[in-house]
Amino acid sequence: MDTAFIEPNHETKPLAGLHPIIQPTPAPRRLLFVFKSILQILALLILAPILLVVVLLLLILTGIAPLTEWILSSLDAKALDRQQLLQQHPEMFLLEIPPHINKASGGQPYHIMVRLTTPPTPSPYPPVIFPGGLASNLLTMARHQDELTRAGFTAVNFDRLGVGLSDPIPRTTTTASSPSAADVAHEMNYVMTHLPNIDPTTRWIPVGGSMGTNVATAMTCLYPHRFCGLLNLDGLPHAFLRIQCRKFLRDGRRVMNVMNRLRWTGMPRLLFTLALRPILPVMGNVFTKRQYIGVMCREQFFVATGLEYTTLMSCCDLECAAWGRQATTELDGESLRMLASLEPDESVLLNETKGIARVVTEERSKSELGTRYLKRRDAEFVQLESKFHDMALKRPEEVDREQTHCNWPQPHPTHPVGNYVGGVDKDTSIYPLAPQFKSMVVRIMCARDYTGLERDYTQEARNHAAARCSVYSLNCDDCKVYYYPGLSHLNLWQQVEEVVAITKDMAHAILEKQR
Repeated sequence: MDTAFIEPNHETKPLAGLHPIIQPTPAPRRLLFVFKSILQILALLILAPILLVVVLLLLILTGIAPLTEWILSSLDAKALDRQQLLQQHPEMFLLEIPPHINKASGGQPYHIMVRLTTPPTPSPYPPVIFPGGLASNLLTMARHQDELTRAGFTAVNFDRLGVGLSDPIPRTTTTASSPSAADVAHEMNYVMTHLPNIDPTTRWIPVGGSMGTNVATAMTCLYPHRFCGLLNLDGLPHAFLRIQCRKFLRDGRRVMNVMNRLRWTGMPRLLFTLALRPILPVMGNVFTKRQYIGVMCREQFFVATGLEYTTLMSCCDLECAAWGRQATTELDGESLRMLASLEPDESVLLNETKGIARVVTEERSKSELGTRYLKRRDAEFVQLESKFHDMALKRPEEVDREQTHCNWPQPHPTHPVGNYVGGVDKDTSIYPLAPQFKSMVVRIMCARDYTGLERDYTQEARNHAAARCSVYSLNCDDCKVYYYPGLSHLNLWQQVEEVVAITKDMAHAILEKQR
């Protein structure tokens, strides 16, 4: 019997337990789907900010935002009342600074807020001091201070004139004056020598976050042998002077002026609240969220920060003078390249705020030079190092006091805070840094990538940042350099556990040297 050929029935349902084969979407249809998705995302990215601006404008025009800001500012004033803070925090006190210490005080005495914490049991460690960073204050580094105190350190944090909880910088007529490098160095030295129960001759470890490193180095130029160590927590490099000084000062002041004028709208508070939300846990619970944000929403904050951009330039200028021909701004292109390429002691991946544990890695930042590090034993670097040491200044009289290093108008450059290097009077000695670094224990935490600081920060400027690590290392007998290729300048300081561990390592090395 012939077997009939049965045509397949396309309407036949699949058998139970079996699944129909899903035909692949044709390529044009997939591309159309992807294209539509991209358009939707772009529309969202464009419309969301527009919608936010419209909502903010409505809140401002209806008076809701200004009224809310007025109420919150009133609450800030109560939360930041200095007398109440002193009652709540017995470790804090106001220190009166004589009028001659800081010329920006206008010849008047003033008060600065100091926070002094001591470990429960005596410790052999040198005391630690925080010379604050730009737009920072003693609240910002409160958890760092507390963790270091728990680790056995006496720790001091203070707000400079105009900063945080200290007195505002007085106005002469309608403007206030920027403190110079000399001003902040004299002020810091006064704090260190007038603290209760601390020997005024004690040598300290400064933990300098960002601008704090520049302040600490400026003090080293004027007060030799006050420090036994230095933790450079991503201090700002010399590159700002020659490459971006004018832009840095112009843009910084402009932003602060605009933010100050917009305070009544509540927009600065909204921006600070959004920016600080993810990092508030890092700051600890010593102070309240209102205090952390409120101290940044006052007129004093915007005025002082705008002025301290110039102070930072002054500190860099003084530092360059004290390094002499070893300053990265004085090096030829090839020497700068080689110093920027010197290998660190460790490259580290971590992010405490995201729960990423510390791992030593071979990974490198996108901003680094080439594909490999130079080693100190490499023949080309040995030759450079020999020449580099011959450049070192040894005595104050070798410092060039006539040249300022900012990219100010030629042919007669003047420093923005005075005609002298770093604002230092012509009769004041500037001590070379190379001999002092020889006797210090130095640790450097460098993000290597300043894109978090300025979106158009040049590769040349990043090279200066890396090269300054090498300048420290080549002049110091006990220096360790740590790179953090996964972190930007603005989140490196948040790694509190790393800061504490490295500070303890420094302290042990210092004690070993003293034996």
